[in-house]
Amino acid sequence: MRLLVLFLLLAVMGPVLSEYGLKLASEALILGLYAMAFNLLFHQAGLLSFGQAAFFGIGAYTMALLVSRAGWPFLLTLPVALLASGLAAALIGFLSLRLTRIYFTMLTLAFAQLLYAVAHKWYAFTGGDNGITDLRPHGVLGESLPFYYLTLAAFALGVGFLGLLARSPFGYALRGLRDNRARAEAVGIAGFGHLLLAFVLSGLLSGLAGALQGALQRSVFPEYLFWTRSAEAILATILGGSGVFLGPAVGATAFLVLRVLVQAQTEYWPFFLGVVLLLTVLFFPKGLAGVGEKVAQRLWGVRHGAAQG
Repeated sequence: MRLLVLFLLLAVMGPVLSEYGLKLASEALILGLYAMAFNLLFHQAGLLSFGQAAFFGIGAYTMALLVSRAGWPFLLTLPVALLASGLAAALIGFLSLRLTRIYFTMLTLAFAQLLYAVAHKWYAFTGGDNGITDLRPHGVLGESLPFYYLTLAAFALGVGFLGLLARSPFGYALRGLRDNRARAEAVGIAGFGHLLLAFVLSGLLSGLAGALQGALQRSVFPEYLFWTRSAEAILATILGGSGVFLGPAVGATAFLVLRVLVQAQTEYWPFFLGVVLLLTVLFFPKGLAGVGEKVAQRLWGVRHGAAQG
């Protein structure tokens, strides 16, 4: 019910926003979806991936190549972007999940950086560091408000799917593997299969986010595959709180708003971000969403106690 109310509020908010506000809100929804896809691995499965940019970038480049080279309508490219990202996630996951902890993390980073190098150097196919430009969707989706509603629909579907997944037997199995893989496998849970499926689903949603981001920015560059793009999902998750369902999306919004406000005043955005993350980890380990949830529980307790009194 709370999610439905949130989506309705976001839908009503659309016509009120300015052009810049619509672009910023669309970017927040895209980054929120991307961060929540990362959190499927990080919180649910206990896997720290530095390679999410690989799937984000593959989704973006699939969309860009189909639009610019094949002349496809933007909407028709989204299923193919999902498929391409999912296939890449299946291959990378199959190879990476055979390792654990830091070795898994570094191998996912290596795959993402390898794809970045290919995109950066293969001028004939990807445009190299010139990228692929002029990707404005045709028709009404080329306008800010309809595109905002498209990103909102994608975000709502992605969040709804992740919510159902978290409450499903598959979600409970993932958390069991996260807490104690040996014990979970001892009771019959197929550890590798469950983790691989989670990796693929995370890659699918990351690819969808990448395709939407490419259309929003009207261009795709190799930086979509660079490790800093993976870091954005990680930072948003830490800032918002991985233990709260919508925490990564809250963190994504805070990340973008802070970046806009700080960059308007100073060029030292990375320094400011480092300070904010340091304070968050030290004093608010459950993130901004965790703080909000705690405040809401206290207010509810006070109100409930007053009602009983």
